[in-house]
Amino acid sequence: MLSFDYTRRYNEVVRCIHLQLWLTYNLKSSKKINNHFVQEIVSNDKLEIRIKTDVKIQFNKPDIFVYDKIKKEISIIEIEITSLDNLQTVELEKTWKYVLLANEVELMYKCKVGIIPFL
Repeated sequence: MLSFDYTRRYNEVVRCIHLQLWLTYNLKSSKKINNHFVQEIVSNDKLEIRIKTDVKIQFNKPDIFVYDKIKKEISIIEIEITSLDNLQTVELEKTWKYVLLANEVELMYKCKVGIIPFL
C-alpha cells in the first residue's frame, strides 16, 4: 500500500472515530462527517480527548498540560534541569519551543495560554 493511501485512510478513520466520540459525549450535535474537523485536544467537564495529529507542530507534547476550565486558562509547563551557567539560554529555548503549540491551543480553546518553563 502506498504511503499516501495509508495516511489518507488513517486520517479518515481518525476523523470518524473522533466524530463518534463527540456524538457519544454530546460535544457535537451534527452527524455530518464532511463538516467535522479533528482537533488535537477536546475537553469538557467529563471528558478530555487527545489525538495525535499530522499538524506540523514539532513540539506538541509538553511535560505538563493544565486546563483550568473555571478560569479559562491553559498552562503549558516544560521542565528542565540545567546548570546556572545555561539558565537564561534554556529558559528562552523552553519558552520559544512551545509558542506554536500555545497559539494553536489558544485558538482552539479561546482562552488565555501561558508557557511556564520550570528550570
